[in-house]
Amino acid sequence: MNKKAFTLIELIGTVVILSLIVLIITPAISDNVKKGVEDADKTTKENIVLSAKNWASDNKSKLQNEPCVTIERLQREGYIDKDIKLPSNQESITSAGVKITQEQKENKKTYKYEYVDGC
Repeated sequence: MNKKAFTLIELIGTVVILSLIVLIITPAISDNVKKGVEDADKTTKENIVLSAKNWASDNKSKLQNEPCVTIERLQREGYIDKDIKLPSNQESITSAGVKITQEQKENKKTYKYEYVDGC
């Protein structure tokens, strides 16, 4: 009898163990990928808000008349790239914007910036 070969039981056992490992790891990997895409979307929106803050800093006189700064305006004036897409679905963002509201705190004007869909 040749003792150098694997038995059928050993091969089946190895396949079963590898299958269990794959079943355990697959959901964790899937969740991490989903979370990564959500984080990328969030970061993209935060970058749009940051661009609007830069626009507001350069255009303080227009803040009273501009309650919402559109993506199109930010693109036209060079604050963000011409074609910006959400990583989750690769669709171009065109109708979104940043809502700017003024708040009065302790005799000081502050501004709140909020990403909104449809501006």
